[in-house]
Amino acid sequence: MNMKLKTLFAAAFAVVGFCSTASAVTYPLPTDGSRLVGQNQVITIPEGNTQPLEYFAAEYQMGLSNMMEANPGVDTFLPKGGTVLNIPQQLILPDTVHEGIVIN
Repeated sequence: MNMKLKTLFAAAFAVVGFCSTASAVTYPLPTDGSRLVGQNQVITIPEGNTQPLEYFAAEYQMGLSNMMEANPGVDTFLPKGGTVLNIPQQLILPDTVHEGIVIN
């Protein structure tokens, strides 16, 4: 009986240990009937930058392709210091009733 209890305890501990929390971004719904939510950001790359564009994409939790589309002409491998980056954080909601949870 003692071995079964230890095994059960170890299995329960493993399940709890490997579970991760889920996170989601929340936006206030637009009041004017618009389908556009979120706000774009603008940042300036610091002088002496040694990070690729992918680093800045990861900082704002987005893909590199989104960052490249929002910033055409910016060097992907080593953006120059002083370069202004557009951080695309606006979304277009589906054309449906916007009540409760809206999954895009």
